[in-house]
Amino acid sequence: MSIDKESGGRNDHATEGMGGKGLYDRHSEPQSEGIRRQEARLRNAVRHLDLSGAELRILDYGCGPGRNSVSAIHGVLDELRRRDADIPVVAVHNDQMGNDWNGLFATIAGPHGYLHDDDHIRVEASIGSFFRPVASAGSVDLGLSFAASHWLSGPVRIASPGSLFFCDLPEPARGEVAAMAARDWSNFLKLRASEVKSGGWLMVDGLSSVPDAADPSGLRAAGRGLYRAFWQVAAELADEGRIDPTLLDAFVFPVYFRLSEEVRAPLEGEAELTEAFEIIELTNEQLPMPTEEALAATGDVARYAASYAGFARAFAESTLRDGLFLGSTADADAADALAEAFFRRLQELFAREPDRHGFEHQVMTLVLRRR
Repeated sequence: MSIDKESGGRNDHATEGMGGKGLYDRHSEPQSEGIRRQEARLRNAVRHLDLSGAELRILDYGCGPGRNSVSAIHGVLDELRRRDADIPVVAVHNDQMGNDWNGLFATIAGPHGYLHDDDHIRVEASIGSFFRPVASAGSVDLGLSFAASHWLSGPVRIASPGSLFFCDLPEPARGEVAAMAARDWSNFLKLRASEVKSGGWLMVDGLSSVPDAADPSGLRAAGRGLYRAFWQVAAELADEGRIDPTLLDAFVFPVYFRLSEEVRAPLEGEAELTEAFEIIELTNEQLPMPTEEALAATGDVARYAASYAGFARAFAESTLRDGLFLGSTADADAADALAEAFFRRLQELFAREPDRHGFEHQVMTLVLRRR
C-alpha cells in the first residue's frame, strides 16, 4: 500500500472541482442540514465554556468554502452573546491550501455571514492539514469539525480490483486501510488534545458505519450506494479504454467511515487520550438525505439525478481527477473532458435507476470535553 502522507486529509483542491468555485456550497445541503441538527449540541457546549479569559477562540477543522462553517459559528455566537455580549472572539477557519478561501471570506463578510452582526470578533485562517498542528498549544476553547474527519490523511494505492470503497475491499487490503484509518484518528485526536485548552470542548461530526449482516461487506457504510455507483461508471470507462485499468485496480477513495467502537477505541484505550478527554456524547444515526426526500415528495427523477450528481461531484471530483483521470489522459484538458464524461454518466445512471444508488446518510457525532 502506498500513502502520500504529505497531502494530508482531503485533497488539496477538495472544494473546487471543475464545476467552478461555489460548486461545493451549491450542493452541500446534506452537510448544512447536519449542522442545523447539531445546533442544540453547539449551544450546550457554549453554555459550559469558561469565559474568564481575555478572548474566546473557536476553531473549525476542515471548514470548506464557507456555507456550513458560517452556519455553525452563527449558532455559537448567538448562544455566546447571551452569556457575554462583549467578550472578544477569534473565529479560526482551517483547511487545505486549495480551499476556496476567497469564497469563504466573502461568505463570512456577506449578508448572511457573521461579521456584520458582531463588533467583537476577528477572523483568522489556519492553512494546512488537520493531521498536523494547526493551532498553538492550549489555545482553543471550542473545536468543531463537520463532514471532514472521515477523510484519510493521504491517497491510498493498494490492490483493489472490483472496488474503490473501503468496506468492499478484500483482505488484506481492507485491514490495511482500517489500520491507516485508526492511526489517522488517533493522530487527529492527539493533535486536538494539544490544541484544546483545559475545560474546552471538541465536537466532531463525520460519516460513519453500523453493522449490517445483510450487506456483503457486513456494514451499512454511509454512501455505499454512491461509491458503488462510482465504481460502476469508472469500470465502464476503463472497459472503453478511457480510464487506465491498472490505475483503477489500485485506487481506493481515501475515506473511512468508522463504527462507534472504532471511534471510542483510542479514547478508551490510549492513556494519553483517556487522560485528555471526557466523552460527553457519542451517537451514530442515520439522517434523511435531502435529495431523496425531494424525490419522494415530487417524483422528479431528472431533478433528483442532477442534484445527486452535483452533490457527488462537489466533494469527489478532485480526488477522482488526481487518482484516475489525470493518469489516464494526455493532459489537463483531456482530464477535464474525462471528468465531464464521468459525472454525466453518473447522472444518467441515477436517472435510469433512481431507487438503487441512494446515499445512506449515516452520521457519527462525538462531543468531548478537555480535562
